[in-house]
Amino acid sequence: MQEPIAATAADGEVIEVRLPAAPTHLPVLRTFTADLAARLDFNLDEVADLRMAVDEACAGLVARAVKTTQLTCAFQLEPDALWVIAAAQTTDGNPPARDTFGWRVLTALVDTVETDADESGVVTVKLYKRRAGTGA
Repeated sequence: MQEPIAATAADGEVIEVRLPAAPTHLPVLRTFTADLAARLDFNLDEVADLRMAVDEACAGLVARAVKTTQLTCAFQLEPDALWVIAAAQTTDGNPPARDTFGWRVLTALVDTVETDADESGVVTVKLYKRRAGTGA
């Protein structure tokens, strides 16, 4: 499995969306994710899974985001897979808890979920989804 973002053009196209970290903007990301996944030939179930996973990850970040900060969502396109990397500066600077219903939802919907937090309070959630029938 390839490492996400910080990629050269040869590693796959990267599309980045930046929005105010507010719940009112989450429908934009859900719709964008679904459209992009459909264009990448993910099947209908995979499109729905990606849409829900991005919503869950971003809603968790937005709920803890510093007021007036931005939510950044980068989509790294690969021939048979998609990385989605969402990040926002949060009030607590902690990655999402792994013992919650939201975490279980994320891990059920995508192939890989990774989290990170830096010293400035920016929390990152990375989601990886491979298209069905393309190998492991």
